[in-house]
Amino acid sequence: MGKAVIGLIANPASGRDIRRLVAHASVIDNVEKANIVKRIIITLEALGVSKIIVMPETFGITERAISMLPKKPSIDIEFINMRVRGDWLDTYYAANYMKGKVNAIISIGGDGTNRVIAKTDIEVPVMPISTGTNNVFPYMIEATIAAAATAVIALGVVPLEEATFKSKRVEIWRNGELSDIALVDAATTVHQFIGSRAVWKPEFIREVVSCLCAPYNIGLSSLPGVYRTITHEIDEGMYIRISPTGKEKVSVPIAPGLFRSFNIGEHRLLKIGEHVEIKTKPSIIALDGERTLEIHKGDDVTAVITRKGLRVIDYKKALILASKRGFFEYIALKKALQNS
Repeated sequence: MGKAVIGLIANPASGRDIRRLVAHASVIDNVEKANIVKRIIITLEALGVSKIIVMPETFGITERAISMLPKKPSIDIEFINMRVRGDWLDTYYAANYMKGKVNAIISIGGDGTNRVIAKTDIEVPVMPISTGTNNVFPYMIEATIAAAATAVIALGVVPLEEATFKSKRVEIWRNGELSDIALVDAATTVHQFIGSRAVWKPEFIREVVSCLCAPYNIGLSSLPGVYRTITHEIDEGMYIRISPTGKEKVSVPIAPGLFRSFNIGEHRLLKIGEHVEIKTKPSIIALDGERTLEIHKGDDVTAVITRKGLRVIDYKKALILASKRGFFEYIALKKALQNS
């Protein structure tokens, strides 16, 4: 096992959008995020990770976590020397900085946080911990387990090919150029402004292209999920067109505690690499639930699902394989020798 360096990106803004007011979502505040980071630091240190590279942010989540530790950590913690803007560009810059410097990244946030990391095309594996509102991509997982799985991958105890997978993404192509991506779904809306970003009113939604969908999802990916369950390993996606005159009617949870009904005009399966025309123009496209991309009337726009998303750690496989290979016995023996 060599030295391992892990990047840490904790988004202080995740889980604070307007859906907290219009729906009934639980809140994971920044104090709890600091508790999550504290457990991550303790776990990574215990398992032999040598260094953590941290994205600084407006709340000081990691600084607070360090202050809550019973003693000063022996693990090296480096804060990136960067201008903190307080928006998504912090995550984008930090992920770019980590290229070639870390063996893995732990992200603390929601679908949007991981989408921004994916926009950098970083190749190292990511452990996404959910703290957002409508989350499909990241895991709902205890930080200790997430950190342990990340450690065994970063240390090389378990090779990448055995316990990671390349996720999918939805690409939006406008006038022949790649404009943006989503890790779960892209939805056209007839909103006139980006505004509060979040999407929760069904009357504004017209089309949904999803690379992950299931009836047990929360958010817009639950719409195509009524018709087909598509998980990470399946090379497919779904297209849904919503129409006031649609003959089929479905009701789905577009936010926590918020079921809404839709009239479906069309639904069909998409294969990896298959382009589908986006018909709603002008529109504002919501990427992973957040209004982001403005489309004009004369634009030529298509969406396509590719296998170019983040490399994600399968924490169950990683920890099972590490256990079978005696890693945790090794850690116990190492500690015993140090204390003797």
